Amino acid sequence: MSVPVSAMVFSENNVRVAEEQYRRGNPKGALEVLHALTFVFPNTSTNHRKISQVHLAHQIHWRFINTSFTLHDILGISPSCSYQTARRQYMNIVAKLCPEKNKSVAAKLAFKIINATWMVLYGPEGSGVHNIEQELGVMFQEDELPHQSVREGKRPCVGIIDTDSDSDSD
Repeated sequence: MSVPVSAMVFSENNVRVAEEQYRRGNPKGALEVLHALTFVFPNTSTNHRKISQVHLAHQIHWRFINTSFTLHDILGISPSCSYQTARRQYMNIVAKLCPEKNKSVAAKLAFKIINATWMVLYGPEGSGVHNIEQELGVMFQEDELPHQSVREGKRPCVGIIDTDSDSDSD
């Protein structure tokens, strides 16, 4: 069963519209377009994974800039959930937001927001990180440093913060 070309074109055009809204400084408008594409017109294309990844990147950015959301809301977890549940959710989000795989204009910032949120909530005790703005400032400073390319042996999306490497028995 094949999807009509018009549905694919429709979804790709709407993703482009949302990305343009974001570039112009309207993250709420971008999120509204992506929300409609995801929930009002479900299963309209074969590139559903791409649409959901773009939607997630914009959604995290919106939660971060909207003051009514907490750090737990950014991760999509409840404050009372277990560490294992929080870590599983974090790793799931990071896999979807990796800037090498998610080409959305919001992906790189959303990736940093998620990593900073994780460090503030679950980072090492002695890290001295107490707020997300401080952690994001450090992450943006690190961006200015020269990076090795993937071909030189470094894989940026693999260096994910992992404070529980001994108990990976999930």
